[in-house]
Amino acid sequence: MTAPSPDSWPQHQVAPQDEPPKSRKGLLIGGIVGGVGCLLVLLIAVALIVFFVVRGGSGSGGGAGGGGDSTADLSPEEQMTALVTDYMDAISNGDSAAAFEVAPLMDDTATQLPAEAYDAALEAAPVEDVEISEPVMDYETSGTISVSFTVDGESVAHEFMLYAEGTEGSWVLSNGLGAYTSVPSSLGGLGLTLNGAAVEDEDTLVLLPGAYSAAIDVEHFELNSEDPVTVTDEAPGLRDLEPALTEDGLTAFRGAVQKSVDACLEQKTLEAGCGIGTLPSTTSDGWTLTEDTVRRSLPEESQRNIDKMEATPSYDEPTYVSGSAVGTVDTEMDCTKDGQEGTCEMWFGGGMSTPNVDMADPELPVTWS
Repeated sequence: MTAPSPDSWPQHQVAPQDEPPKSRKGLLIGGIVGGVGCLLVLLIAVALIVFFVVRGGSGSGGGAGGGGDSTADLSPEEQMTALVTDYMDAISNGDSAAAFEVAPLMDDTATQLPAEAYDAALEAAPVEDVEISEPVMDYETSGTISVSFTVDGESVAHEFMLYAEGTEGSWVLSNGLGAYTSVPSSLGGLGLTLNGAAVEDEDTLVLLPGAYSAAIDVEHFELNSEDPVTVTDEAPGLRDLEPALTEDGLTAFRGAVQKSVDACLEQKTLEAGCGIGTLPSTTSDGWTLTEDTVRRSLPEESQRNIDKMEATPSYDEPTYVSGSAVGTVDTEMDCTKDGQEGTCEMWFGGGMSTPNVDMADPELPVTWS
C-alpha cells in the first residue's frame, strides 16, 4: 500500500483571536501547547502511514501459492519461484505438513502417511544443497522450474510443473517431490510398517524423499533386509523387500514338519499320508501285504533334510510357507504267500513329498504337496 504524500496530511489552522491575550506569558504557554499538539498529531499520522506500509508489503516466504494480497504485484515468474522456494524450504526443514500445504496430493487413490513418518524420513536422509533455476514459461498460465538437490548426499534433479488457476491467477505446484509405490502381495497380511506407520495391503503409497525403515509385525516373520528404503525422486521398489522366517519361526516350522512326519511314520496302515504313496495290497511276485503291520522309519539322510530344511513364504500368501522334499522312507511289513508268512520290504520305500505350513494358524497345520 502506498503511503499518502505529506501534501495530503491534515493541515491545522489557527482560528483568529477576537481579543488579544491578557498576558504574553499566557500566549507563550498557549503557543507551546498548540505546537506540541500539532507535533503529536503529525507523529501519529506518520506512525499510521508506516504501519500500513508494513502491513501492505510482501513478507518473506509469504507463499506465492497462497493466493493472498501479498502476491498481487508479483509477476508470474516471481510467484512461481516463491512457490517452489516455499516448498523446498519445507522439505529441507523436514516439515512435511508444510510441504503438502504447498503441493497437496493430486491423486485421491494414493495413501498419505502420517506427518511423523515423513518427518522421520527427511531427518534420516535430509534434503540439502538445493539450487532453484529460473522459471520457464510454457504459456501465459503455465511453466516449469528445474531444481537440483541431494538426498542423503545423492544428487537428484527434478522439474516442477506449475500453472495459474482461476480468475485470480493463483499459481499451483502440481507435482511435488517423492514417488508413488504399491505394497506388493508378497508382504500382504504381515503388518507392514514404514517408519512406524502401518500401511494396508496393496496400498498405493506416496513417499517423500528420505529414508524409511520397513518392518513387519507378525510372529515368526521378519524382512530379508534391515536396510532402510531410501527414496530420492523415483519409485523405491518395495518389491525388493521379501519376508523370511525368524530363527524362532524357522524352528517352529521345522518342529511342525517333524511332528507331522512322526505322525505319518506311526501309521501301521498301507496308507500313511505325508505324501507317501499308498502301498499295494499285493507285491509284483504274489505276496499279500498284511494290513496294520507296516513299519516305517526315516534313513539318516531324510532326517537331516528335516533338521536343516529351509522355508520359503509363498508370494501371494506369505504366511503359507513351503519347505523341500523330505526324502525316502524305509518300509517293511508282514506278508503272506501260499500259506507262508514272511516279512516284505519295499524297495525305495516311497518318499515323502514337500511340506507346507500355515504359520498364521497357531496350530501350525502341515499339508503336503
